[in-house]
Amino acid sequence: MRVVLVPMYVKYNNFNANWEEFERRFDEAIGYNLDFVVFPEYCFTGFKEWDFSGAELYDEIVERVSEFARENNVYVIFGLLEPYKNCTYNSALLIGRNGEVLLKHRKFQEPMKFCTGNTVKTVKTEFGKVAIIICGDLYNKRILKWIKRKKPDYLFVPMEYSPDYGEINERDIKAMSERVKLFRAKTFIVNSFPPGGAWVFDEAGNLLVEAIGNELLVFAVL
Repeated sequence: MRVVLVPMYVKYNNFNANWEEFERRFDEAIGYNLDFVVFPEYCFTGFKEWDFSGAELYDEIVERVSEFARENNVYVIFGLLEPYKNCTYNSALLIGRNGEVLLKHRKFQEPMKFCTGNTVKTVKTEFGKVAIIICGDLYNKRILKWIKRKKPDYLFVPMEYSPDYGEINERDIKAMSERVKLFRAKTFIVNSFPPGGAWVFDEAGNLLVEAIGNELLVFAVL
């Protein structure tokens, strides 16, 4: 199982520029003979409080990414804004090799004006059971209960985290590690750029490998 994490540069409210960046980074990742390619939280539109206009692109984004997954026979994980009745979810999808939406996670850890998720789902792949959570969900107590109940083999975490003090530091990585240790699942985290970064932790919360800035992180699970 080969996973490529893509710390993608995201421009707020500029779908065309973000789509071009997605295509470029996707083509770069495909060269590694991958099985999973993972992009950050709402990577096609960005988000600023409280502009939910990017949710209007939900169907088009899913259709386009599904075509990429199908044509390249890979799993694709990414975040996007999802419209629902009179509100919006911060969601992440797993698209299967055949272009089908296999898994959807709706973020728990969100402030007012968002709809918020209330469950964690898993899906079985040829490599094992997969779950997705989003950014701040990593530190949510209800998420922890769901992950312990569902027991995924692999946990994927798209993020959009820009700390006030600039670059992500050892304290941030230690906090991730301590949470992953509680989840007991091999965990893949990718952040949008800037500041970017990507990390892989084992089931005990040990950091196995990391990438800095917008570097791709390629990891093979043996």
